[in-house]
Amino acid sequence: MKLRIAAATLGLLPGILMAQDPIESAMTAAPASISHDATVMDWEMTVVREGTNGWTCLPDNANTPGTDPWCITEAWGNFLHAYMNKTDPTYDQIGFAYMMAGDTPVSNSDPYATEATGPEDWVTDLGAHIMMIIPDLSMLEGISTDHLNGGPWIMWPETPYAHIMIPLESR
Repeated sequence: MKLRIAAATLGLLPGILMAQDPIESAMTAAPASISHDATVMDWEMTVVREGTNGWTCLPDNANTPGTDPWCITEAWGNFLHAYMNKTDPTYDQIGFAYMMAGDTPVSNSDPYATEATGPEDWVTDLGAHIMMIIPDLSMLEGISTDHLNGGPWIMWPETPYAHIMIPLESR
């Protein structure tokens, strides 16, 4: 989520289904060198396990299609909070997020789309990937916005939520 995390996804609405073992699920989001010592939170933003390395991992959300656990840095926490509240993010550092287990289908152009927007825009079958946010969005100029280009691309360009998607598998 990619970041197609709706209010329900972040546990802001009742009825959120959780992975049976949130720690085990969350640990699949990133390499063990990161997830092993990360804080684990459930989708109601309750700490399930305290960590020591500055990373936060979230388990697969059973309310979204696909398998979509995350491991994020503090800057991504700021990004997600802003996204959920439809405000501009205020992070001032480069941020990274791992989604090694895959993702849920999402629009490449509209952060809040809830239905497929066409194959040229709707991102599906995205396997393992890393996401990167950069405080100065002007630095993203010149990077492809085509999610089918075979390499990194900008998701949600021309929005405050623009970020770099880096697939780790052929699409």
